[in-house]
Amino acid sequence: MKLSIKDALLKAIEAQKSGKIQDADRLYTAILKTQPKHPDANHNMGVLAVGIGKVEESLPFFKTALEANATIAQFWLSYVDILMKLNRKAEARSVLDQARGKGIEGETLKRLEQKLGETSSHGVQASDQDPPQNQLQPLITLYQQGQLEEVLKTAQQLLALFPQSAILYNLIGAVYKSIKNFPKSESSFKKAININPNYADAHSNLGNALRVKGDLDAAIESYKNALKINPYYAEACNNMGIAYNGKGDTEKSITYYKKALKINPEYAEAYYNMGNALKENRNLAAAITNYKKALKINPAYSKSYNNLGVVLKEKGELKAAMGNFQKACNIYPNFAEAHYNISAIKRYHERDQQFLKMQELFEDSSIAD
Repeated sequence: MKLSIKDALLKAIEAQKSGKIQDADRLYTAILKTQPKHPDANHNMGVLAVGIGKVEESLPFFKTALEANATIAQFWLSYVDILMKLNRKAEARSVLDQARGKGIEGETLKRLEQKLGETSSHGVQASDQDPPQNQLQPLITLYQQGQLEEVLKTAQQLLALFPQSAILYNLIGAVYKSIKNFPKSESSFKKAININPNYADAHSNLGNALRVKGDLDAAIESYKNALKINPYYAEACNNMGIAYNGKGDTEKSITYYKKALKINPEYAEAYYNMGNALKENRNLAAAITNYKKALKINPAYSKSYNNLGVVLKEKGELKAAMGNFQKACNIYPNFAEAHYNISAIKRYHERDQQFLKMQELFEDSSIAD
């Protein structure tokens, strides 16, 4: 009698628990022949590989399991654990960033951070110069909630106790950037870097502050510094792309967006930004593809709907463009640009109708004569 996938999986798990490794391997292999991306079978094959000392060989299985189902906490934990065992810390940190991007939080995120020896969401290991986690974590939570004044007040109080805390200066810099105080933001990030020159996040954040200020060359240098420290820093690659695009170098910007997506294939913003660069290069078909990829990852990405609508409008596909502008407004009702784009199509349609009516009147008049 032929086993179903579900029954084969149950028997494989039972064999694995009983130490019957060959039986488990045979059953998982049979499942993967039918469903190569079966998340549980891939994950458990990875566990089997680790169990018999084939640590390197386990990585593709754990990676495929995550690609198939990124909501399972254990998949993230297993993948990071193996990367750490292989001393591939930069890749492990990149996986941690991907987990955050996927909305992984709570106990799972804490365990991932513990595996990496990190105690903050700002990409650096805390030292004895930084506040303890029970003081840092509430600050980070407040920042994520947008309570910036409270973060600034508390962080500055903590600096009196921890004057050489790179994490605190980085957090203060992020707050100042959010409230558009760029001189203080830049100064705070530089202080964090002076304390810890290997703080990739501070270099990247400094780049962001310089980019928004308009100093694109200096911003690019900061992103390069961040990538020297962490070559798997997808966000720094994406921001480098934005900076090059700001300089008018769309080809280089596309190169960096591709690098960001190679590190994190689920990076919706990088697809969106690449769509923008391709649009500027008049490669409209490729731009549409990238906007759609961004929307597949993040269906609530209003900017991507709007820009997809702009490209479709340029291609003369007004009905499809209108639909995307409307979706952008449904997600973000105060999206002024999307509302304007809807009005523009309506005005165009009204003018077109008026022209047709005038043409009909002219033709009728000609017949009457």
